[in-house]
Amino acid sequence: MLKVREEGRVRSRGALIGIGINTEGYREVLGLMLGDSESEASWSEFFSWLKSRGLHGVDVVVSDDHRGLVRAIRRHFQGVTWQRCQTHFTRNVLDATPKPLQEEVHRRVRAILEAPDMETARLLLNQTLEAYETKAPKAMAVFGSRV
Repeated sequence: MLKVREEGRVRSRGALIGIGINTEGYREVLGLMLGDSESEASWSEFFSWLKSRGLHGVDVVVSDDHRGLVRAIRRHFQGVTWQRCQTHFTRNVLDATPKPLQEEVHRRVRAILEAPDMETARLLLNQTLEAYETKAPKAMAVFGSRV
């Protein structure tokens, strides 16, 4: 959320930003819009605006797991593959991890996300869930909800 001066008052507004990968493989800003919040309605307005400007051919969307955002993605880009942003996911796991365990849990999260294949990732995930189910149950609940 940003603080924005509007009509002589300071208000909190959400900055909605779309970044895409072009056909040459380079990132480019697709658009930026201020919204009342990060609600489904705000994201829907943003996606409609991007589409009206010519956005098409979306295959994959990577974002955080904000409910309104994910609902708007599913509504405006039916059939796309959606993936949770690894940075946001890692942050959510670590925020729920007791401070003394954060470094070692972070190493395990990175190993899972960087695993060479799905079988290895699942093995590492199961080992992590088992090792920390009593030491960091809230963090493992975040992890377990994504299995």
